[in-house]
Amino acid sequence: MALGRKLIAFALVVSCALAQQGSDDGSPPLDSLSPPTPSVPIAPGEKQFRVVYEWNVLDFAFTNEDERAQALYSGHYIPKNVIISDCKPFANRLYLTIPRMLPGVPATLGYVVRPENNGRTDPEIVPFPSWEMNERGNCSALQFVQGVAVDKHGIMWVVDSGRTETLTRDHVVCPPKIILLDLKRNGTVMLRYQFPESVVPAGNNYLNKIVVDDAFGGFAYITDNSGADPGIVVFSRRLTRSWKVRENNSMRAARNAVRFAVNGTELNFSIHIDSIALGPYYNPNLSPDQPVPDTLVNSQNYERNVYYSPLSSYHIYSLPASLLRDPEFNARATPRDILEAVVDYGRKQSQTDGMFMDNQGVLYYGLLGEHAVAKWDSYKPFTEKNQQIIAKDATYIQWVDSMGIDHEGYLYVVVNRLHNFVAGRLNPLEVNFRILRAKTGALSYVYTPDNLFNSDGKFLYSGASGEPFADNGLVYQYEGTTPASSRLAAAGILGASGAATSAASFAGFIGALVLGAVTSMIGRRTVV
Repeated sequence: MALGRKLIAFALVVSCALAQQGSDDGSPPLDSLSPPTPSVPIAPGEKQFRVVYEWNVLDFAFTNEDERAQALYSGHYIPKNVIISDCKPFANRLYLTIPRMLPGVPATLGYVVRPENNGRTDPEIVPFPSWEMNERGNCSALQFVQGVAVDKHGIMWVVDSGRTETLTRDHVVCPPKIILLDLKRNGTVMLRYQFPESVVPAGNNYLNKIVVDDAFGGFAYITDNSGADPGIVVFSRRLTRSWKVRENNSMRAARNAVRFAVNGTELNFSIHIDSIALGPYYNPNLSPDQPVPDTLVNSQNYERNVYYSPLSSYHIYSLPASLLRDPEFNARATPRDILEAVVDYGRKQSQTDGMFMDNQGVLYYGLLGEHAVAKWDSYKPFTEKNQQIIAKDATYIQWVDSMGIDHEGYLYVVVNRLHNFVAGRLNPLEVNFRILRAKTGALSYVYTPDNLFNSDGKFLYSGASGEPFADNGLVYQYEGTTPASSRLAAAGILGASGAATSAASFAGFIGALVLGAVTSMIGRRTVV
């Protein structure tokens, strides 16, 4: 047995080495790579998507080679069982989630250095905040992280379902929780909150994507696409309280969308509410494109929409954020009350796993069956004409899982061949995981559009124009000059140099992923 394990470990090391050398899937080296869709720019004058990272298999920054060899030998690290899901850029790092769907995943949250400062296109993942905070079985640490969000304070909101090995034995290790990490202090824990069993059952949840809302002390909206009780979990930071909003018509899988194909692979997935995005502020009593003063973001006069879609659906829906934030309404609301608030925008071309909103109200989303990334200006009707495919390629865009936008206006897209991973068909001699990037010029949805900086170039934040702003004992200074990096450096988000300051089968996949509920009005915008 010992000899067999040594041989397996040796084979894994060899496969990893081969994976580092290159790919036989026909992909050219990165330095000669053309954009996936050279004829389709993001917008006139903008750059195309480029591959900035690609891995055959994923590796971690172990302390030394002996530690890596021991991890391989013991099964603590099984390269073929590791997959990336979410990505969120902040400062000089790109943070990645590595959900523990299978055994042998040594860390579930980590980072790589941004491409400009990284000498490799297949960098090792550094566990974040530390190896200790990723210890499997330690309920104070992170167990299964699939979605994260970074607010404009530089606080990372980390959702941990507490379950591990969800594609096999599905061990329930720890209660589900949300942890807030201060990225300016290298991941100092600011808050831990354990979800009550009545909101997120420990043995039957699949906490997936998350968006954060700065209003009224901070809220998180989290999709739970469990088969038994799908919905949107709402967490109030100020109240340290959570509840779930459910709506069966818009949050459950649609029968006509469970069958689709990715790169010729026929799939049959009945997966409920999955992707989620937070729209810009607007005043229902004013024109939809009326700029929103930053001093009024907590005013009852302003609204935001929470957009969402089941993976097994062709439609995008929304609910008003104000409805989701109201625990009293949700406690007494009937299913009809919530249904009446839901807006169905209409049909898109294919199923979606990842979506992300920028601060100008443009929604970016993947189209799984089309091997594509698309965008839609949410200020316009969701018509076929207004749904624009901006990148399409059957080799480079196989399963868009998540997206994020950095402080320089770059959109990052995680492509991870999830359809092959859950079937156990990843080939370590091919590129399986890619991160694409394109310049959009916009910022993340967490920033207010149009007036992020005032006419003097000062960074505006919650009514602060160059005035220090205190949050939980931390003081930020928001004043800068011209480039976004300089402004964010003045805000304490970046240093002056730009560095950080501080199933083996598809049935098994369905069983694990099919684990939601609520929808919304678009304010008083016209939807046609």
